Amino acid sequence: MMRQIIATERLILRPMQMTDLARIVCLANDLRVSGNLSRMPHPYRQEDGEEWLKKQQELWAGQEDYVFAIEHKVDGFVGAMGLHWMDRMTLDGSSAWELGYWLGVPYWGQGFATEAGKALIAAAIEDLNPVYLVAGFATANTQSGHVLEKLGFYKVDAIRGMSVLATGKTSPTQVMRRDIAEAERRPRP
Repeated sequence: MMRQIIATERLILRPMQMTDLARIVCLANDLRVSGNLSRMPHPYRQEDGEEWLKKQQELWAGQEDYVFAIEHKVDGFVGAMGLHWMDRMTLDGSSAWELGYWLGVPYWGQGFATEAGKALIAAAIEDLNPVYLVAGFATANTQSGHVLEKLGFYKVDAIRGMSVLATGKTSPTQVMRRDIAEAERRPRP
């Protein structure tokens, strides 16, 4: 089971709450955000946010989807980051946790995704004991690729097509992987 609160110098990662709705709708309703994600609609309406938030507790309970609000200690909700269990769905047919995230445009370029990612990965290593993590980014979104590289991910040879709900198009997506070194992992019982 994944812990529910992760604190960093500037951020708190915590489960999503209905009180996040207004900020989610405001920040997610930007094609620069939704155009880089597979499942976020555009325009992003209040109903979309309500539906997504209502699912969160059930997803956590299933222990295969952990989505955290990224809360800035001063500005409040700035985005979301999570881990999704991919059961035998990676490129080589194995299972792994997939890291995904988004930030509202006003919070780009300030190191928040890197800060949140480092903290979430450290907690995941301790709580979930993965052998490796996977992630991907729309190739046009080079900043996201840089974030993933800072988090220790490396490109694998595959570029796959990702269906983008917001645009109705397919976007080339670079697949990445982060191996968890034996020294980082907890001993197996």
